[in-house]
Amino acid sequence: MNRLSRIGALVGCLLFALAPSLGARTWKLGGRVVPGPLPPSAGAPTPVLDTRLDVVYGEAGGQLLKLDFAKPTVCRGQSVPVIVYIHGGGWRSGGKSGAFDLDIVKMGFQLGFAVASIDYRLAPKYKFPAQVNDCKLAVRFLRKNAGEFGIDPARIAAAGGSAGGHLSALLAVTDERDGLEGPGLEGVSSRVLAAVDEFGPTDLTDAASLTTSEGLSMVTDFLGCDPFVCLDRGWAASPVAYVSGDDPPILIIHGDKDTLVPYRQSELFAEKLRIAGNPCALIKVRNAEHGLIPSPITATVYPSFEAIDHLGLAHLARYLEPAVFGDLNLDGRRDVRDFQAMGACLGLFGVGPGAVPASRSWNPLADLVPDGLVNGADLLEFLWKK
Repeated sequence: MNRLSRIGALVGCLLFALAPSLGARTWKLGGRVVPGPLPPSAGAPTPVLDTRLDVVYGEAGGQLLKLDFAKPTVCRGQSVPVIVYIHGGGWRSGGKSGAFDLDIVKMGFQLGFAVASIDYRLAPKYKFPAQVNDCKLAVRFLRKNAGEFGIDPARIAAAGGSAGGHLSALLAVTDERDGLEGPGLEGVSSRVLAAVDEFGPTDLTDAASLTTSEGLSMVTDFLGCDPFVCLDRGWAASPVAYVSGDDPPILIIHGDKDTLVPYRQSELFAEKLRIAGNPCALIKVRNAEHGLIPSPITATVYPSFEAIDHLGLAHLARYLEPAVFGDLNLDGRRDVRDFQAMGACLGLFGVGPGAVPASRSWNPLADLVPDGLVNGADLLEFLWKK
């Protein structure tokens, strides 16, 4: 190779190395531009966001109720889905700050979703149903003001962990017939399209689950009474009490070593949902305490944290974004790799009889005919639906 050829080759190599900085790739999902990357990655940077902090969505009990809202800047002018994120803290503590740094939220931004992280009134000063009233009001506020926020009022989902998981589940299984709406923006629906419940309590009357003084104290503060005395009130605050066949799809994630909110709570909920015909899934996280912390601390948690985040995001995307239909790896297109993934999922279920959890291969995006099973009907839907 002569000197000129060597120089040309070196320049070519430099241009290749600099290509990402010379022109960033444009990612698209269903024809609309999204931040990417696709598939979403927890290791990728958080997209540039248009953020609105401390938006007042209502007032109750003399307290202003606020939310933080963020939408990818690249999605300006688009009407996008929104995830309502509900913080945990035993209904007694916690707040909306920090949600935008969570991996599942960051990956939602990469798909071009908006996120609203909400505050709600806390126990023991405010007792049930104040907390769920506030969450429902936040959904109604977002739906009523969808045009202002650039979101699709028909594509709202909820997600949260612990107390936030409980409240997300209540949003999913209740409607205006259940007496939990609370005041404000009457006539606007608080229904969500899908929900993710991470290790949230679901039956506050289950004596076998209230085995620690901390857990009993939190439930007592939340209800305003001893749950063993005011059973009616505990039942009214329990998602299992409201399960019906028309509930939106729910993904449940829970650690098998949880001592604060026993794994049994999610089994009770999942079995009720399965019997009702909900296309739900129960993800049993091995070697995980409350908050999915390794137990013992040196143990390996599986599915991995990355896999858990992908499962949660895949479940929400399956119902929030029609463009991912059949896109089992969320790379923005439906191709032979997705077909191969469909084949690998055949025969899997989200929840089996007796609350048997989903297998480690479960992929919510494979349940194309939503029934909690992946079978021939899903494969045909993949092949024939354009």
